[in-house]
Amino acid sequence: MNPSTAAEQLYSAGRKASEQGHWIAAEPLLQRAVALAPEHGSALHLLGKLRQQQGNHAEALQLQERSCRVDPALGWNWFSAGELLAQQQRWADAQTCFEQALARLPGEVWIADHWQQVQMRLLLGGEVLRDGFGPQAYRYWIDHCEQRLPPSPLPMVTPFWLWRENHWLALHGSAPLQPQPAPLGESPWPEEGWLVLLAPGVQLRDGVLPALERWLQGQQPGPDLVYGDEDRLDRQGERCDPWFKPGWLEESFWASPWLESCSLWRCSWLRHQCFPLPPADGLGRWRWLLEALNRQPQVQGWPQLLSHSPPQPPPDLRLQGQKAQLLRDQLKQRGEAIAAVTPHAELPGCFALKWALPQHWSCSVIIPTRDRADLLAPCLQSLWRTTAVARQQGLALELIVVDNGSVEPATTALLQGWRQQLGETFVVLRDDGPFNWSRLNNQAAARAQGELLLLLNNDVEALQPGWLEAMAAQALRPKVGAVGALLLYPDRTLQHGGLVVGLDSHAEHAYRQLPLEHGVHRGRSQLLSRWDAVTGACFLLRKQLLESLGGFDEGLPVEGNDVDLCLRLEQLGYHQLIPPQAVLLHHESQSRDVRQSSTEARAVLRLQRRWGVRLQRPGPCWPMQADGIHPDGRPRGLEQLP
Repeated sequence: MNPSTAAEQLYSAGRKASEQGHWIAAEPLLQRAVALAPEHGSALHLLGKLRQQQGNHAEALQLQERSCRVDPALGWNWFSAGELLAQQQRWADAQTCFEQALARLPGEVWIADHWQQVQMRLLLGGEVLRDGFGPQAYRYWIDHCEQRLPPSPLPMVTPFWLWRENHWLALHGSAPLQPQPAPLGESPWPEEGWLVLLAPGVQLRDGVLPALERWLQGQQPGPDLVYGDEDRLDRQGERCDPWFKPGWLEESFWASPWLESCSLWRCSWLRHQCFPLPPADGLGRWRWLLEALNRQPQVQGWPQLLSHSPPQPPPDLRLQGQKAQLLRDQLKQRGEAIAAVTPHAELPGCFALKWALPQHWSCSVIIPTRDRADLLAPCLQSLWRTTAVARQQGLALELIVVDNGSVEPATTALLQGWRQQLGETFVVLRDDGPFNWSRLNNQAAARAQGELLLLLNNDVEALQPGWLEAMAAQALRPKVGAVGALLLYPDRTLQHGGLVVGLDSHAEHAYRQLPLEHGVHRGRSQLLSRWDAVTGACFLLRKQLLESLGGFDEGLPVEGNDVDLCLRLEQLGYHQLIPPQAVLLHHESQSRDVRQSSTEARAVLRLQRRWGVRLQRPGPCWPMQADGIHPDGRPRGLEQLP
C-alpha cells in the first residue's frame, strides 16, 4: 500500500478514536501515521492535541508548529498553537497564530474573541484585569479610553479660588483676580464661585475647571461640595495609582477619606454657614473638613478625574493618629457608639473603625439545610468556636437549623448531638416542603428569640473570632439595615464583597475572584464599606426590621430575595454595610454559573417588574467611572478586555 494512503487510513482511524474519547487507542495510530507521512499536517495537529491533553505542552507546541509549516491552510493547527503560546504568555506569537486561524477559518467568528483577548494582553504587558487594575492597564486606559476635556470656546464665568498664605488666588482666567468685598459683615468668603481646597503638592488636571464649570451649570439643584477621581504622579511625572471613587457614602468616607487631596466648596454656602477659612496645616484642614461635613452640605461626585497627587510620602504616624482621634470625636458628637478609630495598618491614609456593643445582646443564627452533614458540621463547629469569647462577654446565642427534608442518618445524628450539647439554645425546625429560602427563613425568624437574626448558609465556615461582633455592632446602629460579610472561596479569593445592584443589568458580587487584599478602588475590601445589598449566604439584621418589612418575598424562593429585601431597606433610608473584620469561607463552587437555574429567569423578571430602572445601572455604591458590567472595578472603556 502507498505510504501516504496508509498514513491517511491510520489518521482517519486515530481521528475516529479521538472523537469517541479513546485517546489511548488514538495515540499509536497517529504516531504511525506521522512516521509514514512526516508532513501529514492533520495527523501532526491531532497528535499535538493529544500531547496537550497529556500535559506535555512543550511537545504539543512543537507538533502544532510543524503542522502549521507543512499544512498552513488547515487552520485548526494555528488555533491550537495560539492557545499553547498564550499559556506561555508569548502574546505576540499567539496573536499571529489566531490571525492565521481566523483567516483560514472565516466561519469560526468566535476565534476573534481569542485574538482580541491576546491583543489586549499584549497591549497591557500581560496584565489581566480580573487580577486588579495594574499600571500597564491604567496607561492604556489614559491613552485610549479616558474622556478628553475639550477646550472651552467661551471664557469662564464661574470664579474658582485658592486660599493661599492669607490671600486669594484666582484660577479662573479672565475673571477678577480678587473677590468682591463681602457685604455680610466680616465674612471672609467671596460672594460667588468655588473654593478649591488642595492638599500640598496636589495638581489640578489640565483643563479641568472649564469642564467642571460646564458640568456644574447642568446640575439642578446645585451641590455645595464637589469631589472627583484622582491619581498620583510618580517620581518621573507619570500618572499611576488611580482612585475611582463612589458616590457619597459616609461610612465608606470615614474609612477612606477621599476629600483630603482635592475638594470644591460653594463659597455662598460657606458664607451662609459663617464658616472660617481653612487652615494651612494638615491636621487643621482635616478638622475643617469634618466640621464642614457636619453641617450637612449637598455632596456630589464629578464622574471625571479631577486631580493628581504627588508620590506617596512616608506615613506620618503621629499625624494619622491625631486625625483618627479627631474622626472618633466627631463621630461621638454625632451619636455614634464608636469605640476606636485607628490608622489602617496596610492602607496609608485610611482608618479602621470599631463600634461598641452593648453589655448584653442576643442573636439567633438561622441555617437552612437538607442533609449535607459534611458541610453543616464544620459550619456549626466554626460558628460555636469563633463566638466563644463573645458568649463569655454577654452574647446570648441561639442556633436554629431549619431541616428542609433531610433523610440521611448522618444528618440526624449530627443534629441530635448538637441538641444534647446545647439544649434549648439549639433548635431544629422541620419543613419538608419544596426548597424556598425565603419561606424557611421567615418561619425561623418568627420563632427566633434574638434581637438580631443571622441568616447563614450551611456551606459557610467561620475562620477567626470577632466577625460576628463586628457585624452586630453595625446592625445595631439605627441607620443600618442589613450587614454582610466578606466571603471567600476555598482558594481565598473573594466570592462576595458586596452586591452592586445594576451591575450587568442585575446584581453582581463586587470584586468576585480578586484576592482579599486587592488594591482596586484603594483596597476597598479591606475597609468598612457601604453597598446596595449583601448576599443572603451571611446576612445579619435586626428582627424588628425584618418583621416591619413583612419578611422575605416568598415569591423569590431561591435567587434575588436578598437583593429585594435590601432594596426595600434602602427605600426606607437604611444603609447596607460590610465590616472588613467579618471574613468567612464559602464553599460555593467557583465553576458553577449561579445564574443557570430553573428559578433564575422568573426571579429576574419579578425583580425587574418591582424595581425597574434601579436594576439597569449601578448606583452610588459603585465608582462613577467604573464600567457597568464587570465586577473587577475596571473603568469604562475596557469592557472588552479579559
